[in-house]
Amino acid sequence: MANPSKIAALILAAGASTRLGQPKQLVQLAGKTLLERACETALSIDNQAVVVVLGAHCEAIKPAIEHLPVKTHVNENWQAGMGSTIAFGMAQLPPDADAVLLLLCDQPFVTYDLLENLVGKWRENPSHVIASAYGGSFGPPAVFGKRYFAELAALNGQQGAKKLMERHREQRLLVDFPEGEMDVDTEEDLKRLGFGV
Repeated sequence: MANPSKIAALILAAGASTRLGQPKQLVQLAGKTLLERACETALSIDNQAVVVVLGAHCEAIKPAIEHLPVKTHVNENWQAGMGSTIAFGMAQLPPDADAVLLLLCDQPFVTYDLLENLVGKWRENPSHVIASAYGGSFGPPAVFGKRYFAELAALNGQQGAKKLMERHREQRLLVDFPEGEMDVDTEEDLKRLGFGV
């Protein structure tokens, strides 16, 4: 491809993990933190940059990924909710990014193959939103082309990117990711997924 599209990965890791009682970003699985795993998986695909948005517990979390070539930014307004974190993150992307791959840090079963599948489907359908399908619904990881950047940057409060995916249902394509519904929110989740607590 003469002019390959430039993808930037945006990892959302600003939440306080109040239901878990400890920063989920630092929960360990097979010797690596959830955030470290998310960063390494994002770095494994061909992309222009990996941007990580931190918020709560940022000083404790930063050291876990300092050894990785990712760009870390702190959303001081993280308490306003997921929408605020997405909007803040969009402002940190490289200005010439053609698409953003939106990732959460608490989905431990995201793989290189899944991300490659999502990005590949977007390259074939650049006017569409490519989302992951799980639990009878859909959500991140998801790829949004530049035409959706303004809407992502306008999100606020608790409203996440799913609202945008619903609004553009005619332009939405899904990639099966049944493991996507297994995320880390509570201590019960940790036990169910085989983490040490």
